[in-house]
Amino acid sequence: MDIFLLLFGCVLTVLCIVFELYFIYAVIISKNCKYPPAFPSFGNMKKIALSKAEKVLAAADKPLKVVDLGCGTGGLLLPLAKKFPEHQFIGYDWDFFVCRILKWRGRNLSNLTVIRDNFLNVNLSQYDLLLCFLDTKAAVELSQKVSKEINPNAVIISSAFELKDLTPSEIFDAKSFGMPFKVYLYKNRNNL
Repeated sequence: MDIFLLLFGCVLTVLCIVFELYFIYAVIISKNCKYPPAFPSFGNMKKIALSKAEKVLAAADKPLKVVDLGCGTGGLLLPLAKKFPEHQFIGYDWDFFVCRILKWRGRNLSNLTVIRDNFLNVNLSQYDLLLCFLDTKAAVELSQKVSKEINPNAVIISSAFELKDLTPSEIFDAKSFGMPFKVYLYKNRNNL
């Protein structure tokens, strides 16, 4: 029993060290946290974002191009790409490690593309559905970019952060683990 506890403690220690090293790497590579480390969608935010995206995809009369800006390891993209093989899913993230993880996790999905790049360098007018879970700095920059580039028929689902240059069509309470999160839905060309 003592050996089991010792091994468990060693494994836990190694995992904590790896996690800390990742965050040091992320701070350095992200231009001192201009773009934060990957943080997965979770709780009610994830459930609501997936539910709203599923409704858009199910109602589509043609294949849609879906982009997840800051896709991380694919918490939103993978379930959607598996459920809706007729649509195309593209994930952008700046982090090499999370892109590699998502590519491996989605290796059997022909409708999933993962791109390691800054999504602020991409023309967003080609996408029909945009998903994002960003921090405040990135949300401000994205809001300005989207208001200039977005296809007027596109739908945007933003978890946790409002895109200030746009008017949300709906706001959903997504309280998770005691934190007062919201999910913002943007659609209708008059809102852009």
